[in-house]
Amino acid sequence: MKNKKRVLIILLILIVIVLAILGTVLVCGGMKNKEINEFETKVAQAACDYASEENFTEAICNAYENLCKIRYNTLITHEYLSADLINPRTNEPISENTTSYVQITWEDNKMICTYEEG
Repeated sequence: MKNKKRVLIILLILIVIVLAILGTVLVCGGMKNKEINEFETKVAQAACDYASEENFTEAICNAYENLCKIRYNTLITHEYLSADLINPRTNEPISENTTSYVQITWEDNKMICTYEEG
């Protein structure tokens, strides 16, 4: 009888530990997703601001597709973003990323800025 109680107590302790670990992972994962979303929103907004100030239009983007893929280095050069801004996906400064960009498109005559991880 003593052994059964010990096994049940150990099993209960293990279940509590597993639940605690699982809860921690879920909470930290949720915080990481929020951080990533905030980062992507910030970069997309910076690209929208840049495109607006540079008078990008739907016609220009249709004619020059690459012009409307705004890369980090453009946003850094024109001081819309800081070179030391950290990408939470990679934990590296955005200045080291040469493949990610923000795609500028239009919908109902409204500029849409969509973050694209390269």
